[in-house]
Amino acid sequence: MTNRERHEIEDDEQGVEENLERWIPDYLKQFIIPYHDEFCYARIYHYRLVAALMMEGFLPIAAEGVILPKLHHKRCVVSLPGGLHVSKSIRKKSKKFRLTTNQSFDRVVEGCRRQHGPRCWLYPKLVRVFKQILDAGEVNSIVNPCVTMTKIEEAPVRLYSIEVWNDETGELVAGELGYTVGSIYTSLTGFSAQDSAGSVQLAGLGCLLCNIGFSLWDLGMDMDYKQSLGSHLMDRKDFVAHIANVRVTQGHNKLPITNCNGYNCKNLIDQKLSMETLFSGNEQSQTTVISAGNSSKVSNADTDRQRGNNRDLKQLKHNSTMAVHHGRCTPDNQNASPQKKRRSIFNKQKVVAR
Repeated sequence: MTNRERHEIEDDEQGVEENLERWIPDYLKQFIIPYHDEFCYARIYHYRLVAALMMEGFLPIAAEGVILPKLHHKRCVVSLPGGLHVSKSIRKKSKKFRLTTNQSFDRVVEGCRRQHGPRCWLYPKLVRVFKQILDAGEVNSIVNPCVTMTKIEEAPVRLYSIEVWNDETGELVAGELGYTVGSIYTSLTGFSAQDSAGSVQLAGLGCLLCNIGFSLWDLGMDMDYKQSLGSHLMDRKDFVAHIANVRVTQGHNKLPITNCNGYNCKNLIDQKLSMETLFSGNEQSQTTVISAGNSSKVSNADTDRQRGNNRDLKQLKHNSTMAVHHGRCTPDNQNASPQKKRRSIFNKQKVVAR
């Protein structure tokens, strides 16, 4: 029996308030210290420490001079694929936007800072660590390292920048930072600079996650707009257990890295893109080709990423059978927002929220 399992039993039997220290793995206790309620703190900015925190279920945010790993009492999540909901209005508005991945990390960071103000938790030291993880492609974290371990298991952690562009003007109008552990994608923070662009970005990303076989979308703390996506709350022990179950066995799950053209958001939402197109990272635009610079040509790096994505397709294609079954799946409408009728993107019958 692991320490976490023993502590869960103790909590259930004694009915005591959860102690955050109990959820810190032994190998991390020399680096992070419980601070207050859901927060710990650490003063070491290293990409391997941050990747390990992600792998253990902590959300790594920061204050000036310190990292504040957060382990929520209840995590706001969307169960994929059936739990995701996209409104009819957002579906209609999505036609004029395109979505790319890992094309403008710095500009997404700038957009988040601009929207969230001077107290935004994206401090330079932590941003540099995020960029290191993104540039590495993946960071393999050893699960429960100790001197007596006889079998080494590694869980890959991957960080992404998600961008949404206005297809007519070529402007970056929304985006977010996020990361994957196993078949879980976690949204860190995001921004929106145009009406409906943020909602389209979330809808397009959610549909992309569904199409390529992710099982859970972690949205952090609960908020009304997240409930409109079909989110529900997951207890801390259940969330941590789910991460432990999928971080190694589902470690091959990854998002495709697009070129500067990416995908039309409505085609993503309507599931009109083949798996080959998704993992090529390129859907030809009929209007403006979006570029972080002034060139509309696909660079050699884009070509290399497309080749890598094509290889990933063979490895990941079997996951799509769980996410796409004749283009439809049964909705999971847990803890939906009240007094709204919503439509599951995987089942066209209307779902009445409770």
